[in-house]
Amino acid sequence: MKRRATILALAAALAAGTAAAATPRELALGVALGEPVGGTAKLWLDDRTAVDLGAGLSDGNAAFWGDLLVHDWGLVKQPAQGRLGGYLGLGPQLRTGGDARFGLRTIAGVSFRARERPLELYAEAGPLFRFTQGGHVDAVGGVGVRIFLDARPARTP
Repeated sequence: MKRRATILALAAALAAGTAAAATPRELALGVALGEPVGGTAKLWLDDRTAVDLGAGLSDGNAAFWGDLLVHDWGLVKQPAQGRLGGYLGLGPQLRTGGDARFGLRTIAGVSFRARERPLELYAEAGPLFRFTQGGHVDAVGGVGVRIFLDARPARTP
């Protein structure tokens, strides 16, 4: 158990160090529907890298997460209406309450940035490797929408 906690702490420190090294470019706020359900904030550090922070509900308990996301905009032909790409992410998640859980989220997703509107639509899913309550693996993910606060539409590639 201590070894798993050490690995998780190192992964979280690496994600935080990477996030702190870059200059924030854009901030978007939105909602996430799935597991967990809640609010999300995405801070873009550059054209490929972002930090996703969220808070919401999971099985009636509070859930908090933070992922470092790396996007690839060259996976598919780009639509005329915006940018479409895939991403991978990694970060800690804490669920509180009677069944408190701590684990490492791993996410794979797809993101669509609208060209004419400051809007992002996304879908993501992945396993949550729990380090508490016996080390189970849970599923996380869902769909959501975010609005960019600076009202800049996506740049075309």
